Amino acid sequence: MPETLVVTAPATSANLGPGFDCLAVALDLSNAVVITKRPGPLEVIVTGEGADEIATDASNLVCRALASGIGDLDGLHVECRNRIPMGRGLGSSASAVCAGLVAANALGGLRWSPAEIIRRAAELEGHADNAAACLEGGLVAVTPRDTITRIPTPAGLTFVAAIPEARVSTDQARRALPESVPMADAVRTVISAISLILALRDGPLDAITGMLDDALHEPYRGALIPGFETMRGLTGQHGCLGVTISGSGPSVLLWCRTEDADGVAAAASAALGEAGHPGVRMRISNVAPAGVRARWTGGGADDTHLERSIG
Repeated sequence: MPETLVVTAPATSANLGPGFDCLAVALDLSNAVVITKRPGPLEVIVTGEGADEIATDASNLVCRALASGIGDLDGLHVECRNRIPMGRGLGSSASAVCAGLVAANALGGLRWSPAEIIRRAAELEGHADNAAACLEGGLVAVTPRDTITRIPTPAGLTFVAAIPEARVSTDQARRALPESVPMADAVRTVISAISLILALRDGPLDAITGMLDDALHEPYRGALIPGFETMRGLTGQHGCLGVTISGSGPSVLLWCRTEDADGVAAAASAALGEAGHPGVRMRISNVAPAGVRARWTGGGADDTHLERSIG
């Protein structure tokens, strides 16, 4: 039977308010890439999110990342099973890049170190925050030279991801940012970022409220996101600890305790409806403790028949 490699890669949310381009979290929603070796030219199949718009040839982002490591892709059948919404600030492109790189490492026997994989992911992605969380899992900070530092995940922390139908491209979100910001805004954001990391590490969860203040990107990107100010207004109500734009948007994370997540989701949905922004999906999301995982199976795509793991 043909040998199959199954790679799973989680969704991510970058920035987390004041941690612009350096903080991110992995979420418990994953894409899967199933790669089978068999004779013939490259074949690519996409199912799930984006199935009608993602390339099904070598230009597919998973395949581009894969080819950056092993070159010729003939002899491979690649199936992308997508669950992460595209263009919503939830790291769908980082998931594709990281899955492709980890697959290349396994298929090519390349023995890339984690540092090498994150370096390559940053080159393909343009920045390392989403890729770092996708590869490592949990809450992470990206420090100079794309080093990943794990931040302890507080017990009981949950997010409600508010996912609108509209999309915002990363380029569009980047263009919304000014070339410079006042010194006072920069200082305020640095204070918030440091305070947030300490609050996440030391607790209690209530300490997070007030530590998500950002003056570098959210004031400029908020106008691109339907209902953002409405959701921010929920901070301190119904158990909502704070609100941040997920990556470049338009998805938004509402931070809360696990036991309050249902109430926060219901309150956000009701508030958005009253404000004239219906149709925003609410997804309760926990922190994914693990990042990209790859495993070989003995044939087909049934990864319950594990033969050996890829570290």
